[in-house]
Amino acid sequence: MALLDNSTAKRLGILCFYDKNGRAARFLDGFLADLMQNLTDLVVIVNGKIDDEARKMFGKYTDTIMVRENKGLDVAAYKQALLTIGWEKLETYDEVLCLNDTIMGPVYPFKEMFETMSHEDVDFWGITAYAGETVNDEKIPTHLQAYWHAYRRNMVSSQAFHEYWENMPLWSDYAEVTRKHEMTFTKHFAQLGFKWASYIDWRKYKGYSSYPLLYMPAQLLRDDRCPVFKRRSFFVDYSVYFDQTAGQPALDLYDFLKNETDYDVDLIWDAILPNYNIDDIRKALHLDYVLPTATRNPRVGADVCSAFIYHIYFLDLLGDTCRYIKALPDETDLYITTTEDKIDAIRNYMASHGINHPVTFIPVINRGRDVSALLVAACDVVLSGKYDVIGFAHDKKSSQNQENGHHGTESQGFAYKLMENTLGSCDYVENILTLFSNEPRLGQVAPPPPFHALYFAHTLPHDWGANFEITKELLEDRFDIHVPLSPGKPSASAIGSCYWFRVEALKPLFEYGWKYEDFLPEGEMGEDGTVSHAIERANGYICQSQGYYPAWVMSDRYARIEVDSLVYSTAMLMGASSRAHEGESLQTNMHGLYKATNPMRIFPAVRRRLHKGLQFLTAKTIKKMPEPVQNVTYRAAWLPINAVRGVKNAALNVVRAVRWHR
Repeated sequence: MALLDNSTAKRLGILCFYDKNGRAARFLDGFLADLMQNLTDLVVIVNGKIDDEARKMFGKYTDTIMVRENKGLDVAAYKQALLTIGWEKLETYDEVLCLNDTIMGPVYPFKEMFETMSHEDVDFWGITAYAGETVNDEKIPTHLQAYWHAYRRNMVSSQAFHEYWENMPLWSDYAEVTRKHEMTFTKHFAQLGFKWASYIDWRKYKGYSSYPLLYMPAQLLRDDRCPVFKRRSFFVDYSVYFDQTAGQPALDLYDFLKNETDYDVDLIWDAILPNYNIDDIRKALHLDYVLPTATRNPRVGADVCSAFIYHIYFLDLLGDTCRYIKALPDETDLYITTTEDKIDAIRNYMASHGINHPVTFIPVINRGRDVSALLVAACDVVLSGKYDVIGFAHDKKSSQNQENGHHGTESQGFAYKLMENTLGSCDYVENILTLFSNEPRLGQVAPPPPFHALYFAHTLPHDWGANFEITKELLEDRFDIHVPLSPGKPSASAIGSCYWFRVEALKPLFEYGWKYEDFLPEGEMGEDGTVSHAIERANGYICQSQGYYPAWVMSDRYARIEVDSLVYSTAMLMGASSRAHEGESLQTNMHGLYKATNPMRIFPAVRRRLHKGLQFLTAKTIKKMPEPVQNVTYRAAWLPINAVRGVKNAALNVVRAVRWHR
């Protein structure tokens, strides 16, 4: 062990970079600029692809960029880099860092951390540590988290360190790498007599969370000046947050960074929008806005030029339609799309009911309903260059639902939800425009999908219906847009086609050149599976592809209804499954319900018992063998298990494909 003189310490950094498209997120430039003030040399090792722009950026900081096949995750990249550089060269450094790009920052200069840790009499250190705990009968030891390991010279020059990396297997599974490297590395070397520490004291947070960097990131940054945060914070599956928190970690982190630090939060959007499912991002960051209907929020950004396009089909709904039109501010231009034969009736009705807002009528052909009215008839308005933000709505009856035996109030409730949260009041509309002014990455706001009455089965747990494949085809084949889609996650788009959007965010949709002939005639429009339904579900992903995010918006008045409806829905579901209750959290109760209704539920129980038996056998036999023998034994044991997993996953993919094709 040895203390370091931070002012003269010679350090090497080995950065593992991965992006499926080879694109380096913009934050990495600032990250490396600060980091290099503390390093002597840098090696970048790329798992997979690297584009020219990324190579040029990395080239500002190093001449050594290694590109390898994307196998074995970051730990295999570190191994290759270490062995390629060679122990003789590595031992000339006072400290060798292995880090990856799953972290963002620095929020505070890295120099603060290096200065503090240089006074720690340790052999290796990290930024954060995972506090040991037992999860599902698996004992997880306390360990440094592997996104950042720093090794001092005496450790790098040790035979134990050489053998560890030289004998490391090639693991292909994230769980394997986590269990066999990240979880065990700290304990393994501590047992050999090497001393370690973490910059953030894991003991301070142990009573709250084993993983405070994920579950309490704002506190670590605010109270301990942690210089980094996880990119994953902003797209982790919401079940991870909701099982251990109230759901606040990512939002608290984002707001802290935005309001209390100098960190540019635009770098976050640049890092997450290209590669992660927009529904995961929406939930983690709670991209849901509740806006006042009777007061106006402060506008800190520049005013936006706006227009509203209203498609009118039902003359018997003009009373409601005109009531909502009255909510438009004077500075918002109004366009009404309708068939030629209805223009005079609408104009006369508006005049007789005191609606003086200037209006431009755009005649349409009755083919494609509201979707063609916007994309064909009003396309020139959108692409005119006059407007920054445009709103769109249409009157709605959904008469097919009554024909199928439902009450008219069920469909009317959907229309009510759409219009109250699109044109709830003049102040509300002004607040929507203010939202676009204040949030430059906002691409679209729409009311949340309906889940009352008949709509419950169509929007929960997701809103694809029979439209996933046709939406995917529309995005990828027609628009050449490739963002993460999942049939198991909601579309995060404007279900019901009433929304406000930033023109730049949806330009590809309008520049496509739609024609009326692209849409089915009125008599042939089905309930699902048409290009109109695909467009309805695609707009959020189009926003994402252009570097913007879609969000949900509600008026403060409607939010009162939504909260009670959500709580009621959860209570009804849990009440109906009372015999399957298990544990206390929603996740454990849902797991209990799944087990109670799954005819194959006996197999998980058998698997758990078998797993416990194997754990006992391993502790009594394999754990007592020399480590190289252990590694060979583990690899041999995992071969049939991985083979079975491969067959199982392939079968599940086939089942999913068949299910969604249907």
